[in-house]
Amino acid sequence: MVEFYGATTAAQRSINALLDLPASGREQDWEFELADPRRVDAMVAAAAETDLSRDERRALFLLLIASIEEGGRGLVSADALSRTRELLSQDTDVRRAMHFYWLGLNRASDEPLVRSILPD
Repeated sequence: MVEFYGATTAAQRSINALLDLPASGREQDWEFELADPRRVDAMVAAAAETDLSRDERRALFLLLIASIEEGGRGLVSADALSRTRELLSQDTDVRRAMHFYWLGLNRASDEPLVRSILPD
């Protein structure tokens, strides 16, 4: 089990800059406040194409999953969901951290959707 309670401040800043997010730096629940289903494709591309530290990858996927949940199955393409699942299947650390955060801490508002993108 990988315990993960949220993104570090440094990782948040890095992801804010990478994705040009409208962050103020005072977000209490960063992943929820900056979640944006319209940006899922850009987040998936960043996860696939950018060399990130472990903390940055965890932060990016935290934001990505929050954005997928906010958009639900209607606003997020099947391709983006599939690609997210594929990327998570290749990164054991991030996958386990996301399992802990979203499912272990009961943070998922749409648990079936989150389970569908978090491979076992």
